[in-house]
Amino acid sequence: MAQIFAASIYGANENDWNTPLGVSMGFSPTSVVVRTLKQPKAYSGVTCNSQIQLLPTAPSPIQPVYYTPLTVAQIIIAANA
Repeated sequence: MAQIFAASIYGANENDWNTPLGVSMGFSPTSVVVRTLKQPKAYSGVTCNSQIQLLPTAPSPIQPVYYTPLTVAQIIIAANA
């Protein structure tokens, strides 16, 4: 299992980041929940298929949600590499 997997992110918490090329971010597979979006959403003109939600960590209870065009299957493959 990868210690960190990368994903291109185009928005977070329902906000469009207006970055047509996305922002490459790294995530720990053990500290996120990945979900398929029921309806794909367009952020920065890119169709996002999944959301990556950070699990809360002490002392911060905040759980940001990030949007990526990757599918859940692609994220799982990256996380297991």
